Amino acid sequence: MRQLLQIGEVAKLIGVSPKTVRYYHEIGLLAEPERTEGGYRLYTANDLLRLQRIRRLRSLGLSLERIREILGEPDAEREHILRNALQALVEELSAQILELEERREMLRKLLAQDALDTPSETPLYFDIVKERLGDYFSNMQAEYWKWAEKVDAMLGAFHWPDAYREVMKDLVQQVTERPEEFKELLALEERFAALMDVPEDAPEVERLVEDYARELGRLQSTFSAYQSIGNGPIENALRDVAGALASPAQRRFFEELSRRINGSGTKSEE
Repeated sequence: MRQLLQIGEVAKLIGVSPKTVRYYHEIGLLAEPERTEGGYRLYTANDLLRLQRIRRLRSLGLSLERIREILGEPDAEREHILRNALQALVEELSAQILELEERREMLRKLLAQDALDTPSETPLYFDIVKERLGDYFSNMQAEYWKWAEKVDAMLGAFHWPDAYREVMKDLVQQVTERPEEFKELLALEERFAALMDVPEDAPEVERLVEDYARELGRLQSTFSAYQSIGNGPIENALRDVAGALASPAQRRFFEELSRRINGSGTKSEE
């Protein structure tokens, strides 16, 4: 009468599949047992206990490689090594829980927004503009502010080069620190926001292009330090992204102003 267990019986007792037991043999986690004349594996109580340990350690989250290392240690050291491994696992799980909680909070904030496709990333400049220059946009309607915030959030979600972010921050800071000097430019920005509500071929577009190009010409010396970053691939990509989020009239403004500047350059007022 057979005294030892076969692989199907062992697998059922442990709660795994025979395929899993065979895999443990393949990777050296479980030594090959003796076999019958017909080639069937026969398992002892020691095999059963080792498989039980492996199953329990796997259920705790340890990798098969780590389990092999632990079970390969001498009995006198195994308890200490296992305790350290489980402590490391606790710390890893704690970090994962924190990450999941942060992700859950981010999802809750996203669900509370009006538009789900607005990234909640580090903005480029919207916060500081609204805080320091809000009084200069007294006629700006709420939907214009929302549009500007959405564009800024979308642009801020990209990993722009640090140097470029610093240039943008410095440029915005100049304007916010000396708003009276840029009062006309801020008024033009307000007119640009209003293009959201006009047709693409509205005369307001061409008038704004004329006035904007003239104002940029007046401020040419002020912005000269930033001209080197004005037409590179990064800047073109930024303008294209902003343009993709703009209304037809605003896109036409971008195109006409770009042609005006690149075609003849901005000229200082006489």
